[in-house]
Amino acid sequence: MRRHIAAGALILCAVLGVWSNTLGNGFVWDDHLYILNNPLLREASNIRHLLDPAFYTSSPWVLAGHRPVFLASLFLDRSVWGFDPSGYHLTNLFLHASNSLWVYALAWLMTSCLPAALLAGLLFGLHPVTTEAVNGVCFRSDLLAAFFVFAGLWTHLKLRGRSRAPLAAAIVAALFGLGLLSKEMAASLPLLILLAEAYFPLPQGRPSRLAWAAGMLLAAAVLYAAFWAPRFQYAGITEPARASGPASSPAPAAKATAAPIPEPGQRSFFSRSSPESTLLNSKTSFRVWTMAVAFSEYVKLMVFPAPLVVDRSPGLFPALDLRVGVALAVLAVLLLYAVVLRSVHPLSAFGAAWFFASLLPVSGIVPLYNPVAERYLYLTAAGACWAMGSGLALLARAARPWALPAASALASVLLLGFGLATRARNDDWRNDRTLFLSSPLAVQTSRASFIRGNLLRQDGRLDMASREYIEALRSDPLFAEAWLNLGMAHADAGNAKAADACYRKAAALKPDNPVFLFGHALFLSARGDKAGAISRYREALAQDPSYVQAWVNLGALLRDQGRLKEAASCFEKALALAPFDPVAAYSYGLLLEKRGKARQAVKLYRRALASDPGYAPAKRRVEAAERRRPGRP
Repeated sequence: MRRHIAAGALILCAVLGVWSNTLGNGFVWDDHLYILNNPLLREASNIRHLLDPAFYTSSPWVLAGHRPVFLASLFLDRSVWGFDPSGYHLTNLFLHASNSLWVYALAWLMTSCLPAALLAGLLFGLHPVTTEAVNGVCFRSDLLAAFFVFAGLWTHLKLRGRSRAPLAAAIVAALFGLGLLSKEMAASLPLLILLAEAYFPLPQGRPSRLAWAAGMLLAAAVLYAAFWAPRFQYAGITEPARASGPASSPAPAAKATAAPIPEPGQRSFFSRSSPESTLLNSKTSFRVWTMAVAFSEYVKLMVFPAPLVVDRSPGLFPALDLRVGVALAVLAVLLLYAVVLRSVHPLSAFGAAWFFASLLPVSGIVPLYNPVAERYLYLTAAGACWAMGSGLALLARAARPWALPAASALASVLLLGFGLATRARNDDWRNDRTLFLSSPLAVQTSRASFIRGNLLRQDGRLDMASREYIEALRSDPLFAEAWLNLGMAHADAGNAKAADACYRKAAALKPDNPVFLFGHALFLSARGDKAGAISRYREALAQDPSYVQAWVNLGALLRDQGRLKEAASCFEKALALAPFDPVAAYSYGLLLEKRGKARQAVKLYRRALASDPGYAPAKRRVEAAERRRPGRP
């Protein structure tokens, strides 16, 4: 027991020492969407919805609603830390440290070789390929899924010789369900259990044990499928983000689902443009060749984790060529290694087999919006670390005088190299700018270029922003959001003709999404084309009558044109949809004040301040009304 405590303490110290700089990082990438802009997390008490059985039997469209364990973890952080990112990163770090201990515990359980188990736990804890999953709070689902997969496999192996097959199977099935409710990557657990039975056999009671396990796991999978099927959306659907500035402001708004930092006037529709990688779905052979190359790249990242990039692109390979042939050869050698060395070096061979089994959910059998990602390798990294740890331990035990020094040197180089690379990569995740503007550009998607363009535009670097949007469109000419934001960049630079063409292109590509019509209307209003802006707002509202910002902005234009009755109708509809929206209340107040109804206007200004005490325009109007009151000095 003491040696396990010492090994565990060493792993924890190494993990905490290398990863400590993550605690100073902020929210990045989709953290803004899942945490800061998630309506469900605005109140910590909303966790009650996850405790209501109706949540699991009905079909609510909730952001990440098909991953309630992940959501519950965010709620717990929200209740403890509020919106302080360091607390969320601490939770991720705790989960990663726990998973590193699981990797150690499983290696020991399978081989009883302390050096191999310790090296595997250390390598997993420090491996740079896990930085995406650990640094992105929005990717915590990978950490949770891995935790329950490890726990399920350990439970199966630990209890399989104790004549408690029904109990063990029930516990494993429960852990399997929790893993699936964290992320779909946990679907590989049944196959991983079969592999463990094959590589580390225990014939006693095997038929009964596997029968119980299969039955329980199948029941858990069926229940999960019934829960998952009506809920699954790529990003879910949530209520619109409230505008944070005057609705009649001419500043265009970017689409919330694609921009890493929200801007005033955004609305979330979550009907993103499909990435260029959707071509993978056009032909089976196309997907096979492409994913073969992607998987060979995964193999390389396990051994030499560089370059690490955000939003990795798979590259597209429509035909069998030299690169595809090399990739297939690499995978064939790895598979052969897993088969041939099964009886000679079981843990090392099991690690190779784990590579294929753990990646099955993201292999392309089921088409994915993001076909490749470094976070997909979080669970897979365990197999690579078992293989490397076992190999180094075997080398150390070889009957050669140089074997132990060589193994020690290799282990030291790996651990030191991994630790330094991980700590450096953690610094890249400090914020969106360090992540997207400092990462290598080579193998990233059009979406990464788009986000870089957004960040550069926010910094006022319009020429560079335009180049990034153009690069995104070179990769994916159907990227409507890139056309929209390229239009914004041209508008900011004063190139109205080019901006108008981009806005129209975006709206034509997404005729059923009012966000693009809304953006064009803002542009037209800013350049003085009020009639064109009114027409575009009406088109947007025809698409979605619940679009609060469009009602408010249309009302403001009509008010400024003196069409007060029509404007009042727009504001009333906006307030009916969002009774406490401060922009709607303030805008309607201006109309009432213009019509001489000062008292009613002040009531609306106060309503705006009740919703947003820092809303300066409403505050100034209330203060002005107070000064005009009779008896005031």
